[in-house]
Amino acid sequence: MFELFMSDRPADGTIALVVVLVWVAVVVAQAVLFIAALVSILRSKRYTGGGKFLWVVVVFFAPFFGALGWFIGGKTAQIRTLEP
Repeated sequence: MFELFMSDRPADGTIALVVVLVWVAVVVAQAVLFIAALVSILRSKRYTGGGKFLWVVVVFFAPFFGALGWFIGGKTAQIRTLEP
């Protein structure tokens, strides 16, 4: 795989370096989003243990979309209860 990016020509080496740096930045951003979502879920006062557990499961099985879903809709969701 890396043979595709590595070459004797300087321009190809520069492109490979940029690709690797962008890839590392995306991985780091994903890790930060994942950890921030887990911390936010566990510190949330809106959800009980069961609701938090379900959100953690969603974030673990779909790290990018689960974390994104938490910050877009889950964090500020209106919680409905059976009590008046």
